[in-house]
Amino acid sequence: MELESFEKDGRLALDVAQHHTVANLVRKALWEVGVEAAYDKGHPLGDESTLIVESDTPEEDLQKGIEKAKEWMDELEGQL
Repeated sequence: MELESFEKDGRLALDVAQHHTVANLVRKALWEVGVEAAYDKGHPLGDESTLIVESDTPEEDLQKGIEKAKEWMDELEGQL
C-alpha cells in the first residue's frame, strides 16, 4: 500500500485513498499512544480518505501508532 504524504496547516496528512478501515485503525492507535490524530473520509461518494497527525514529530509518532495497531493484530491472531 503506497501512501502519499503532505503537510496541511502544519500537520502531517496521509492520503490513504479508499482504505477507510486502515485510516480509522491507525487513528485509534495514535490516540492510544497519546498522539492527536484525525481521519477524514471526504465526501461519501468520493474515493479519498485522509489521516491527519498533529505532533512535533509526526513521522515518529505515526510509526508508534502503526506499531500499536500491529500489536492489536498480533493479539487478535493469537486468539484464533
